[in-house]
Amino acid sequence: MSGSLPPAAAWRVLLLLLCFAAYGSLAGVLEMEQSVTAVLGQDVVLPCRYRAQEGEKVVQVTWLKQGAGGQNVELAVLNLEYGEHVQEPYAGRVLRWAPGPLEDGAILLKNAVQADEGAYECRLITFPSGNFEGSMTLHVLVPPLPTLNPGPPLEEGQGRTLAASCTAEGNPVPTVTWETQVRGTNSTRRSSHPRSASVTSEFFLVPGRSMNGQELTCVVSHPGLQHEKRLTHVLSVAYLSDASVRGHEEEEDWHAGKEGASLKCLGEGNPPPTYNWTRLNGPMPEGAKVKGATLLFQRPLTSDDTGVYVCQVTNRFAAKEVRASISVKESELQNVDVVSASVVVVGIIAAVLLCLLVLVVVLMTLYHRRKTRLISEKYEEELTLTRENSVRRLYSSHGSNARNQTEETLHLRGDSRPGSLQGDSRPGSLQGTSICSVLSEDAEGRSYSTLSTVREIETQTEQASVPALAPAPAPEEEKTEEEEEEQGEDNTIKAAMTHFVQENGTLRAKPTTNGIYINGRGHLV
Repeated sequence: MSGSLPPAAAWRVLLLLLCFAAYGSLAGVLEMEQSVTAVLGQDVVLPCRYRAQEGEKVVQVTWLKQGAGGQNVELAVLNLEYGEHVQEPYAGRVLRWAPGPLEDGAILLKNAVQADEGAYECRLITFPSGNFEGSMTLHVLVPPLPTLNPGPPLEEGQGRTLAASCTAEGNPVPTVTWETQVRGTNSTRRSSHPRSASVTSEFFLVPGRSMNGQELTCVVSHPGLQHEKRLTHVLSVAYLSDASVRGHEEEEDWHAGKEGASLKCLGEGNPPPTYNWTRLNGPMPEGAKVKGATLLFQRPLTSDDTGVYVCQVTNRFAAKEVRASISVKESELQNVDVVSASVVVVGIIAAVLLCLLVLVVVLMTLYHRRKTRLISEKYEEELTLTRENSVRRLYSSHGSNARNQTEETLHLRGDSRPGSLQGDSRPGSLQGTSICSVLSEDAEGRSYSTLSTVREIETQTEQASVPALAPAPAPEEEKTEEEEEEQGEDNTIKAAMTHFVQENGTLRAKPTTNGIYINGRGHLV
């Protein structure tokens, strides 16, 4: 078969492979990291560890650094028998990391600098396995040292202006951002260097008085920093507000004799303004003193204090002024006193009149109550006398003129209203007269009801225990003259009641040739 090896050569290749397999199974393993990072100025460990098999040991460890031209430069040699040897450029900066067997061949590189950055190689000589080597890369981080530079002075009214700039240089390139409550824009530019790069960020804004005192913070982040670096700048915006004066708004209070009068000038600005008081068209009056922003009158006001006062507010940014016109009234205090006295007098007079009015009302009320009571008593007295006279006239007139009265009939109607006269068209009746509605008037103009008198007669008649016309029996004992007179009156009333009849609660005259006539005064005749 063409291309095949002779039998002797094939056996030699197979034997060589078996030797290599046996050798590999007896050798250890070299452990190294591919990349190590160090921070500028800090110490860093370069690891190199050999995991030996049974019967193996490391005799020597050699550290080399790849140079700029590709050549390796020896740093240190660690020997099991002869100890450590460090080359002169690295003396004092390179030390063995762990004492003991050389299986741990790591070294410590102190105070790392950017020149230490590059590729490193670790070579081991073992017995009986032979030589081993491994490589790694060292990165040196250069943390940034940011700086913040304020921009030009900010003044209110400017256009877009640089507020501050923040610069950070490092390896790798740092990141710069801004934190603030102020509205603005930022721009960033970068520049590269042999072993690092720098970043500069600028913050622009339009100045305003509301921005004065606000914070503008530059935030720098980098892998070589454990925490972000923050640089804060307090904005300073120059401005001056409009001036105003407090204390002269109520000019009516500025009168002669007033004490403690003052004028205060109000104005804000950055930097803080100064105040200056003057008097227009004349010097400041005596007794007036300027204390900061306040003009004090250290004496009572007089008419000479009248005038126009000017307050000037000034700082390095601007200057503004305001005027206050003061008019001191001479008679203001007197007018106030007169008005106050008048108000007091009017109040006293009103109180006295009110008391008199209440007293008059009380007295009139008491007078009218007393007068009403007296009139009622007199009325009752006259009413009683009138009733007695009516009864006496009734029975005295009945005895002498009973047969001479006209043939008219007195009709008492239950449906007629008390106190009204109603006519009756029937013949034989009283024309337009009802005993229930006729009111009599005595000599003093008061009216009485004849019906009451008639009903009293009826009541007395019903109470009699003997017939009306029958004579009363004579008592056994002798009666007095008054008792005989009273008995005669009762007999006369009973005799008079024989001429009336009661129907449905109405007292009507009996239809006889004789009748009862009621005259204009309401008396029975």
